[in-house]
Parts: sequence; C-alpha cells; structure tokens
Amino acid sequence: MENFKISDIPAAMDHMQWTQGARLMRKWFDGAPYELPTDVKLGKVSASTLGPAQLMTDLPFDWLLSSSVRVKPRIEDLVRQLSSVTEFSGTIGRLKTPLDQLSKGLIQLMTRLKRLGVLDEKRRTLRNDYLDFSHYSALQLEETSQFNWLAIGASTWEKAIDELDDIYGALGSFIIKVAATKICTMANDHGYAAIKIEEIGLYVRDTYDFLNAGDDQLLGYWSKYGVLRPGIIDYFFAKPNYIDVDGVRHFKVTNDSFNGYRKKWNKGGDFVVFSTIKHYPASIIVHLSPLDFDEYSSRAAGL
Repeated sequence: MENFKISDIPAAMDHMQWTQGARLMRKWFDGAPYELPTDVKLGKVSASTLGPAQLMTDLPFDWLLSSSVRVKPRIEDLVRQLSSVTEFSGTIGRLKTPLDQLSKGLIQLMTRLKRLGVLDEKRRTLRNDYLDFSHYSALQLEETSQFNWLAIGASTWEKAIDELDDIYGALGSFIIKVAATKICTMANDHGYAAIKIEEIGLYVRDTYDFLNAGDDQLLGYWSKYGVLRPGIIDYFFAKPNYIDVDGVRHFKVTNDSFNGYRKKWNKGGDFVVFSTIKHYPASIIVHLSPLDFDEYSSRAAGL
C-alpha cells in the first residue's frame, strides 16, 4: 500500500479542486509553530492583537455562495430575514413575547452604539447621527458594529453528514458574522429613539487550529487522491485507523495528527481567518422606549 503523510493533504485537495482548502492548509504547514490561545479562539481577546502570520483576511465571501449547495441557502435565508424588519426580529429587534424583550442581537448593537458615543445610557436616548462603515474590513467590523452570527456545520450531526467539499475542507464548522454597515440613529422619531439600518455586511470569522474540545476530532480518512468519510455509526463509534477502498488505503486523520506533526517537525502555525465583506441592502427600524433602555441597562450589565 502507498505511504501517506498528513503533509500530503494539500496536494490531495488540489486533486479534488479544493482551492481554498489547499491554500489555508498550506499556510498552516508553512507557518512557524504556533498554537492559538483559547481566548482568541473564543473571541474573548481580539484577533487584532495577532501578528500578520496569525491572520488571513482575504478569503472570498462569494466563494461560499458558489462552492457548496448546503451553505448558499442558509446565507440567502439570513439575508431574507434581515432585508426588511420593523420592530420585531429574533436577530436584531424585539422578541414577540409578552414582555417584548430585546433580542440578544439588539443588545449587542446597542452596546456597540454606546461605545461609539451614539447611545447615552443615562439619558436613555440616542444621538442624531449617520454611521457609514461600508468601507471597513471584517477585522474592523468585528470590533465596531457586528451584532449577530450564524453557525454553519457546528453540530455533531452536521459534522457527520455534511458534504465533503472545499468549504468543509477549508473551514469545517465556522461562523458567518452579521454587522450593520450603514446606520442612522435618531433621538426622536415619532416620540421614540430609533435605530435604522440601511445596509448589512456578512463575513466569515473562523479559527484555523486543531484544538480539541473533548475527544480527538475525526477529520476524515485521507489518501493522496482524496478523502472518505466512514458511515455515520463508524464516525461516532468505530473510527478504524484506515479504510481500504478500490485498492487505495485511506488513513484516519484527527486534530491530534496535526498537533503531533507540529511537535515533531517544529512547523504548523494556527491562525484566524476573516473573509471579504458581502454587503446587502436592508430596511431595518427599531424604536426604543425608556423602558427598553432600562431593560438594556439591566441585561447588558450582566454580559
């Protein structure tokens, strides 16, 4: 049987025409040894604190729309939900509950506006202003006006059944972030403070690392020609060391395969991935009463 090393995986991705998957993995293999801190991975520490070697900021967002039949509909559904919002939205408005609670996305955006000096929490009002962040990069939006996100491929079930494609190879499970890129704030609109969002920006924020959260994560069975996934039951339980198909041996690859490579060869640098921004027009308006500001103050203090 033919020998196989995990450093052969980028060439296998080339063979399958996984252009971005091969590009990201080559960056990892070419990098100096670096393990991404957990606080950066979880977003508790800003990625702006990293050096250029630990960042990739030009992953094409349009690639998501053209490279996988499973991802495009999720994005289109999110854009459709946000194209027109009046007051109520689980993503950026109020929730339709007896108490009309503010959504977590709205709490997040109000916190952003407070940091920008547009929201006055004590006076329970907004400053009349127009904020245009349409020229910002994803890294800048991450710290300025990002208010919600969509997880793709994050559940154990998705990891077991998602199509093996370039997006899977490059990102695995990942997050699409949503930011407001054109915002109008008003102190008084028919007696209420108001937030109007005219444009949103979507981008990917992901970490390219091999940190395990519990069991050593299975990343497929690889040969120089491609990748196989075992049956769903095998994925959860058996996990043999290799699978032979049509005379080709495919070897089990896990997160620890890469961690072991880094330790042995002193190469392999984790990094944070940001995509380009995809802008979409939006018509979102949410009015805020004094009680809404009180709710914000109470809930934001506990975040």
